[in-house]
Amino acid sequence: RIQILFEGFKMAALFVVFVALVTSASAGIFDSMYCGRHNCYEIMGLTREASKREINKAYRRLAKELHPDQNDAPDANEKFQLLVAAYETLRNEVSRADYDYLLDNPDVYYEHFYRFFSHSTPKVDVAPVLIVCLVVTSVLHYLHKQSSYNRALNYALHVPFYRNQAKQLAEDEGLLNKKFFKGMTKDEQKAQENKILRDIIESKLDIKGGYQKPDWTDILAFQLLMAPFNLGKFVHFHARRIYKFTIMRQDPDQEEKEYQTRVTVGLSSTQWEMVSEEKKMALLKKELWHAVNKQAFLEEKEEAERIARASSTRAKQMRRMARKEKIPENFNDD
Repeated sequence: RIQILFEGFKMAALFVVFVALVTSASAGIFDSMYCGRHNCYEIMGLTREASKREINKAYRRLAKELHPDQNDAPDANEKFQLLVAAYETLRNEVSRADYDYLLDNPDVYYEHFYRFFSHSTPKVDVAPVLIVCLVVTSVLHYLHKQSSYNRALNYALHVPFYRNQAKQLAEDEGLLNKKFFKGMTKDEQKAQENKILRDIIESKLDIKGGYQKPDWTDILAFQLLMAPFNLGKFVHFHARRIYKFTIMRQDPDQEEKEYQTRVTVGLSSTQWEMVSEEKKMALLKKELWHAVNKQAFLEEKEEAERIARASSTRAKQMRRMARKEKIPENFNDD
């Protein structure tokens, strides 16, 4: 219980410290707004009903009196800076209205912060900012794709099937001759061998999908530039499909057959590229663009998924519970 009380006291103390820090930070920011803790009207010797002409007249008069070049007082510079801040606040109708709102509602700190900084922040041209953001994002996008490609190569390097093939090719080309490793330590020999095998895998292995070797056309900036063209291609492709194979009822060509097969199997275009040619040919032989074959394939797929679910660990647990508790086997606690 003492430990709990101590933890509660510690959390309360941390909360108090946090509130104090936020409050002090807010006070510091508040002091930098408008005339700080001073009243802009009082600095200029005016009332809140003063006209713009009276504000300009008071500023010219006080500027002559308080300018450091004309006034030798130690606090002349500070007073002159306050005068300038007061004048800049009251000469503009928008900032003056915000300041009057602050005088009438001194407790709504954060609303004052927004009002002040929304008008005092310098206007920035959006175009250069967007260009810089696009360039930075494109560079990061390219580096990410390069990292994915390197991970794929490193993965293939540790897969026995690819590694053994690469090693055989390296030996046939004499790249693993012992004379090349003379004078190296075991770690250096292993690193050099991995480098040779990696180079062979990179030159022989055709990596597709999301892990292919990045090209400059893959960067985000180029993709955005090509977006209208790609959208046109998309619309043209589907408009052509609808016209040829739905309206005119023509026999599907090779492109349509692959599209119908890919959609029926449930693969994206990127995933379809990763499928081996043998698997593609096997799927195309099923002629899934025909409604009968498509329906049979979907039913077969659904049955396979049902069997897989029935063989899952969760299904086995449910069957054991059914036997033990004598509840229906198809009971679903979801």
